[in-house]
Amino acid sequence: MNYKPPHKLVDLTAKVIGDFGRWQLRVCLLMALLKLPNAWYQLNIVFMAPPQDFWCVKPENIKYSEEKWRKICAPIVERHPCLIYDPDMLAIIPDIDRELIPLVACKRFVYDKTVFNRTMTSDWDLVCSKHWLVHLTQCILMWGILLGGIAFGLLADKYGRKTPLMVGIVIQSVCSYIASFMPWYWWFLLNWFVLALATGGIGIISFVICMEVVSGKYRTTIPILYQLPFGLGSTVMAGLAYWLRDWRKLEFGLATLSALFIFYWFMITESPRWLLATGQTEKALEVLKSAAKFNNVKFDVNELDFLAKSKAQNVQKPPGFKVFFRSKNMRLKTMLLSINWFCTGLAFYTFSQYLGEIGGYIFTVVALTGIISVFGGIVCYFIITNVGRKTTVAIFQLSTALCFVLLLVIPKEMFANDWPRLLTAGLGFAGMGINQP
Repeated sequence: MNYKPPHKLVDLTAKVIGDFGRWQLRVCLLMALLKLPNAWYQLNIVFMAPPQDFWCVKPENIKYSEEKWRKICAPIVERHPCLIYDPDMLAIIPDIDRELIPLVACKRFVYDKTVFNRTMTSDWDLVCSKHWLVHLTQCILMWGILLGGIAFGLLADKYGRKTPLMVGIVIQSVCSYIASFMPWYWWFLLNWFVLALATGGIGIISFVICMEVVSGKYRTTIPILYQLPFGLGSTVMAGLAYWLRDWRKLEFGLATLSALFIFYWFMITESPRWLLATGQTEKALEVLKSAAKFNNVKFDVNELDFLAKSKAQNVQKPPGFKVFFRSKNMRLKTMLLSINWFCTGLAFYTFSQYLGEIGGYIFTVVALTGIISVFGGIVCYFIITNVGRKTTVAIFQLSTALCFVLLLVIPKEMFANDWPRLLTAGLGFAGMGINQP
């Protein structure tokens, strides 16, 4: 049977397997599940270095009880656990007026283990003059995610989507295992940066795969639904942290869960759009035929072969980064979306760094924040299908800003379990996730 060529080239992927079917659902679900480890590693600083009471170690020559020592060792007017009254003078003259005793810097600390048995803070004494290292840890993570998205994006364009994605998954799980055992902070930080590179790469490639397998109206809704497992991931992590109460055990557990995604090598295929774009027609046809059968879509073999060959003959060199600045419309959109992502990223970094400061029981805060963000994403799905993406982004940008303002206004411990602050934080968390796509 001879096939009559069409007047113009069509979207081959959509024509063969449809805009959305069982095969696309499977691929998108697998990619969305990768948001679970994405959430774990972006938010686990909350459980790795949570707010934790500490005080100076009692010297051996001090005969006070531990409770009395804790009460008298630091300044009275403004308690400062980093400074203590000179213990040598206290040992010599126990009844001396403490205001006459000079203050000295504390060198060793004891940590409150009521909630957590072990944290990064207690392992490496990241308090007082070294407290900034906690913030550096999260800062390095965010820079790694940024650079990882760029680096893995370039690799995915050159070598395909599947291989760089799998490399990222392996690096992420291996580095997480290493982090759980690393005894030195600076080597941990270097390893953490490599893990962040992989996390950023996984996030960008999995999102691209979702967008490349769907077509039509689903390219508007899939980015929203793709974000839902992120909130679920934070809830799962909160449960695991509650059970373990040890940051190294938590990291080991998250590494083990992340390692399960290595089996994706046997579960996913290369993106057919990338194969077609790079002229690998035969491999693209193989993937498309398999997907069409999975979707129960009938296709004409001769038509498919002809369209694939036509597509291969018309493969053009990618336009590159300059395409975003060729027209006034594209320049404006690029600038506005870049500002949107910058503001959202800055807000997310701040939020994740200080999530433990919201109030209430830290495990409940993280778990419920994740659950609220999932419901927020579902609500967004129905909004975006009715009013469009532009209006939806505007609504949730304003709502996110309002949530952060309310967090400044609503006082701590005024309500039971700080539920207004918790609800506000959850809605703000959901808004940030919605604004990113």
